[in-house]
Amino acid sequence: MSSSETVTPFVEGLLHQQVVMVTGAGQPIANAIARRLGRAGARLALVFLPEHEQEAMEFARAVGAVLALACEPSDPQAVGAVVRRVTTELGGVDVLVNASLSREPGRWVDLAAGQWKALLERQLSGTAWFCKEVIRPMMRKRSGRILTLLDAAPGGASRVAAEGLLAMTRALANEVARQGIAVNTLAIHLLAEEVERLAPAQRERLDGDRGPLGRPGSADEIAEAALFLTSSAANLMTGQRLSATGGLW
Repeated sequence: MSSSETVTPFVEGLLHQQVVMVTGAGQPIANAIARRLGRAGARLALVFLPEHEQEAMEFARAVGAVLALACEPSDPQAVGAVVRRVTTELGGVDVLVNASLSREPGRWVDLAAGQWKALLERQLSGTAWFCKEVIRPMMRKRSGRILTLLDAAPGGASRVAAEGLLAMTRALANEVARQGIAVNTLAIHLLAEEVERLAPAQRERLDGDRGPLGRPGSADEIAEAALFLTSSAANLMTGQRLSATGGLW
């Protein structure tokens, strides 16, 4: 190949004009995923937690999102209203990415009741409500993709929520596979900046097991895996857990 030839990446236009709803906007991983899918041609509908409005709206403007909406995921009526608005204004949701993570990496003995309640209601129940709202329209058009991020960091309440989300994903995938809908999960570990924010004792324990790669991943690396799972490149995958953890389990 001569240096004058133009190389076109295989991901060029991979999600051309598809409506992609990404929850968790304003958080680093959700932002990286939305940015990557937008570069692949997606029309972005971003959903953010009310307390992340400022950073989420700044990000939405930066990436040219078509819609950016606040939503309390623990409220099924609020979730329904957001999905209906996206459907009305953009014609439906082709891809749902559940990327709103509530990280609780601490020990069980240190877990507060409010942290546990928020984790279950926002992450586990909230993901269920978003899936429920987008799935019927997807079934009618017999196509769609749902991707849910899982926190694979060891221990803590987040790991329990992750196992629940994985079970829900597999159950839903079995229900809707014949309607042309793929439902998968992407397991992630702590990012480098998240490791730095841990308490010294937690960071020391993690430093003892960095996994085969010997380093934390980046949000951009996770976004590449998300692009694969939300595209036609993953047509044969449903009900699966793909790990982007550097070899950690």
